Amino acid sequence: MATIIRTDGTRVENYNHQGLEAKQKAVGGYIEPVYTSEGVVLVNEDGLFRNLPINYEASVLTDRTIVGDVLVLTREEWASEN
Repeated sequence: MATIIRTDGTRVENYNHQGLEAKQKAVGGYIEPVYTSEGVVLVNEDGLFRNLPINYEASVLTDRTIVGDVLVLTREEWASEN
């Protein structure tokens, strides 16, 4: 199952990510995938415009600056719905 990583560093493990609404709820808006060697990190596509706080843990995972809460999926989880 997927994991939510919040900007405060807390995690929600085994998040039920089935369906677009669940993914959007996890990130607080429209989703945008960021692909990594480990999997897929879904971010809020309007995060920068909304001045969301930096998510340091997600930034390390993706090797770029990420803002807002994120949803981390395996490539298999992402592919199963797309």
